[in-house]
Order: sequence, then C-alpha cells, then structure tokens
Amino acid sequence: MYLYLLPVGAGIILLAIIPYVIYLFGVTFGKKPAEMDMDTKKTLPAISIVICAYNEERTIARKIQSISSCTYPNELMEVVLVIDCSDDKTEEVARSELANVDFSWKIHINEQRSGKNTSLNTGIGLTESELVIATDADLVWDNRSVEQLVLRILADDRFAAGTGDLQPNPGADRVTSMEKTYRSYFGRMAEWESAHDATPAFNGCLLILRKSIVGGVNETNGADDANLAYEAIRKGYRTFYETRAAIYEELPENLKKQYTQKVRRAKGLIQTTLANLDLLKIDRPFCRVFYPLRLWMYVVTPTMLLIGCLIFSIGLILNVPLLLLLLIAAFLLFSVIRKGNLFTAFVTNQFYLLAGLYSRRKDAVLWKSTSKKVGE
Repeated sequence: MYLYLLPVGAGIILLAIIPYVIYLFGVTFGKKPAEMDMDTKKTLPAISIVICAYNEERTIARKIQSISSCTYPNELMEVVLVIDCSDDKTEEVARSELANVDFSWKIHINEQRSGKNTSLNTGIGLTESELVIATDADLVWDNRSVEQLVLRILADDRFAAGTGDLQPNPGADRVTSMEKTYRSYFGRMAEWESAHDATPAFNGCLLILRKSIVGGVNETNGADDANLAYEAIRKGYRTFYETRAAIYEELPENLKKQYTQKVRRAKGLIQTTLANLDLLKIDRPFCRVFYPLRLWMYVVTPTMLLIGCLIFSIGLILNVPLLLLLLIAAFLLFSVIRKGNLFTAFVTNQFYLLAGLYSRRKDAVLWKSTSKKVGE
C-alpha cells in the first residue's frame, strides 16, 4: 500500500544531496591548493592587524599576547584596536598590555556604539599597510596563522582576500567533536573552491585583504565577511581559504546559545548568498559551478531533504513501520558510538540551515558573540 512513496521520497532525498555529493568527490579527488613558496618569508611585507572590541577586558590581554608571540616579525606589524564604546576596562587593560610589545599600535575609541562591521571599516581606514588582517578580540590563533595567510595571499596577485580556519577549542565532548567534523569538511570544501577559482566561505574572526581592492566589509546585508569575498569576486579577483591558518573558538556553553549562534550564522549565509545573484551572469568557474552549488545547498537542500524524509517515513509507516523504528534506532546508536561522525554532523547542519532559512529574523548583520569568555 502506497509503496510509491518510498521511491518518491528517496528520489527527492537524492536530488537534495547532489551538491554535497559533488563536494565530497571534489575534496577527496579534486584539485588541491598550490604549494606556497616559503622563500617569500625572506621578503615579508609590513601588515596591519585590526581588532574590534566591545567589553573584552577579560580577553584582550590574551589576544595581544597571542599577536606578540606569533611567528610574524614584530617590526613588520601594526595593530589598530577599535573599542566600540565599552563600559568596562577594555581600554585600560589593552594599554597596559600594549606598553610591553615590540610592534607599533594605536587605539581608536568610537564616539557612539557602532557594531563590529562599522568598527572594522573604521579600523581599516586607520591602517598604514596594504595588507590588512582582521581578527576578533576574544579568539586566539595558532602562532603561524598570520604568516600562513600572508604567504598565501602573496602566492597569487589575483588573490584579493582570504580567510583562516575557524576551529573549536580542543575538547572531548560530543558537541565539540561534531562541530570539529563539520568545520573540517566545510574548510576542505572552501579550499577546493579556492584551488579552482574563489570561495565565499569566509570566517570574520580571521581575514586578510588587500586594502586597495576590497577596503572593507558590507555593513548592511547578511554575513558581511562573506560579502567581502563576494565583492572581491565581483571585481574579478580570487579569494582563498587557508586551512593551515587556524583560529580557535570556545563553543557556546549551552544548547540554547549554540542554537542561537548556529541559526544566526545560517541566516547570514543564506541572506548573503541570495543577495549576490548577479554573479550568475559572470563567466568564471566560481560563478558557473560553485555559486549555483552553494545556492542549492543553502536554499534548496534543507527543504527538499525535509520533504523527502517525510514522504519516505510516511511510506515506511504505511508499509514497514518496524523498519522506520530500526533506522531511527540505528542512527541514534551510530551517533552515540561514533561521536563526531560526518553523517550526524551533516544532519545537524541541515537542521540549522532549515531553521535559518525560515527564521523570522529579518537581518543577521549585527554580531553578538555567544562564545564563553575567559573567567565566566
């Protein structure tokens, strides 16, 4: 009875996951980024590092120490700290820590609360160097991350901007393992895209850009770090994702905050992807191949997958209900035994994308950190 529901549901599911299958083959067998010329290190350029901070008195010292201890020569670094009307001791702590560093620095205090993106653009406008790195005040990077980003952008004059790899702080809990699996796959997808042409998958907590080409982020629409990537692509330049430039994030300490963070990020990705449909008219690999796949993944897949699973489940209930129970039990058991597996991470990510797709939130521009601060 109603056996046709099973092939119909399965067919919709297969159509929904086509872009993921393509990316799976791509990251496994596809083109890899070119090796960087490590001799470039002999002629490393001066760079500017912009940090935007709001009430970061507990984390700003650690951030400054992270910059000071990185492998990039201190004499070639300039730090611009933009404090967005903090009502704590961020400025006092920062000045105390900066008094002991070997790189040049300046602090700008916003006259009124402006938000991260406006503050970032203000900071970029105050920099002296052509290469600008933007990073968050509450996250610490690997000590070679700056060097890796600079070497990668110098490897090709067509690179206008790039991003580092956002990773969860090391941990053994199930949520951290699953998030690490998802981000690892996400980073490899973006790396495959950038090996061919360009990627829009930017992490706003660690960016590098050529100021003369893309002088800032979009302040009013969607995920603004991704909009920076799209603007570079629109101007005919390449962008990259560097998995060796790691920056570490403390995951939200409870499920409610994690849900808020993930849905906001999903909403931002969807908004930004839909806001750049004009790129479909451009004849280049990213616009002809990768951008349509991203559209499919963010806008089509979550809904189709839900519909397909519902139809397939109804078909099982009407024909072999025991099999449905066995499949659900197998999924739960597999998720418990193999924490951090790709399949569970994929299903969880689809849930967040679906929530972001139908969220009533009109805008995802304003950033509010859900990461746990040091000492909290």
